[in-house]
Amino acid sequence: MAVGDPKPAWPMPTVKAKFALWSFGGGRPFGCDLGACKRWHAGIDLTGAGGGALVVSPEDATVIAVDRGWSSGSKAIFLRTESGLFLVLGGVIKGSSKEFDVESGTQVKRGAHLGRVLGSYGMIHFETYVAGDRTKNSPWWKDKPAPAGLLNPTNYVERMVGDRISLVRTAQRHQALATLGYFVGPIDALWGPTSTAALLAAQEALGVDADGKWGPKTEDAIVAALATAEGAETKEEPDRPPSSEPGTSTDRWRWPTVAAVTVATGATLGAIWHAYRKKTRPRGEIEA
Repeated sequence: MAVGDPKPAWPMPTVKAKFALWSFGGGRPFGCDLGACKRWHAGIDLTGAGGGALVVSPEDATVIAVDRGWSSGSKAIFLRTESGLFLVLGGVIKGSSKEFDVESGTQVKRGAHLGRVLGSYGMIHFETYVAGDRTKNSPWWKDKPAPAGLLNPTNYVERMVGDRISLVRTAQRHQALATLGYFVGPIDALWGPTSTAALLAAQEALGVDADGKWGPKTEDAIVAALATAEGAETKEEPDRPPSSEPGTSTDRWRWPTVAAVTVATGATLGAIWHAYRKKTRPRGEIEA
């Protein structure tokens, strides 16, 4: 199975690397009641992009199409990489690829300029597939199998960002506090007094202002503490041989197809997030 470049470029080099795992498998359209959702989310949102943010190619690739789908002003670029992946980069300003002479059939190198982010969208929606003869992305209809060749992009994006995370969803914050030993309770519960008490304890222990608010300094301190805790766990684990699973270069970088991943709803999000090294969420999106 195609796994992609071991060190792909972050698609938005001028943007601090953050992304949202929260919605992979979750309901579409954004924010809908899961009982009424028509389809699932098939990618990860690469967030925090301002208007005009530069978009680059993660790998050496052929441009399959530009200005596809999405909305009237926000479009997607499709790439087929030399490593055998089909990549979708959604949220690009319509026509912005012309600035860089990029069109269907253009050969691009890793880091090549592709277009610019639409400010009102504020991110790039990112999907990964086994390339095959694919020429476009596919909707993932609720109660239907995942589209053929759809890959969970989590591990690929982890390689881009170097495990830098942001914790925005309540379940993710609960999981982080629980991992550090401050929160006890259901991970998928609403934020409440127990959550605030756990956050205050963490802030005090980590040396940041104990105000019960999840600000940037608190998040940075918790992310650092999670990394330290993970490093300690790794040292205690016995050496293990590299994984021999198909499509896996090392045990760390597992890349399951969607068919092997449980659809993420409710409390399952916390478990998936924890298993994939605790990743993120922000805003909703328009999707083709």
